[in-house]
Amino acid sequence: MVLIHEKITALLEQRRLKKRDLARALGVSPQTATDICKGRSAITLPHLRNLISYFEVRAEFWLDDDRLAPIEIDQLARRGAAEALMRTGMLDIEDPQHLMERVRAFVQQQRDSFLSSFPDLTAAEQRLLGLADPESGVVGRIGGSEMGAPQATATVVSADSTHLSSAQATAGAKSAEMEGQ
Repeated sequence: MVLIHEKITALLEQRRLKKRDLARALGVSPQTATDICKGRSAITLPHLRNLISYFEVRAEFWLDDDRLAPIEIDQLARRGAAEALMRTGMLDIEDPQHLMERVRAFVQQQRDSFLSSFPDLTAAEQRLLGLADPESGVVGRIGGSEMGAPQATATVVSADSTHLSSAQATAGAKSAEMEGQ
């Protein structure tokens, strides 16, 4: 169990701040700041408000007794992202990592259809869904020929909205050429 005074001490050390800086931020004497850091003085609600403001870390971090250091979502600058996550219900999921693994697997099974339905995905969204090459960020599939030379696989949408591979499109075009001769 991580106590608030331990979090304060860790953040002071991490940010190379002095107890007198903390005293000024909390509006207390340097001795009281020292007592707070040692767990000898209670943290009041006004102290908590000042800690949130001073360290720019959300209240939930201070109340969470499992973590010593804040994570990105605890930063006040990321508050909008955290609130958006709350609205989606993702924070209510018991194992969000497991859910995302299932979503990624489904999206990858339906890759071509998914990408054509959502062509405006950002690079970050594509990486999250496992659609981008992690090193280059390129979206798409590259297959190898028998000789090992890379060969691009593309999807063509015909006038009647059917999806054709590049090989099918080429064969169809050659067939149409022969019929026209």
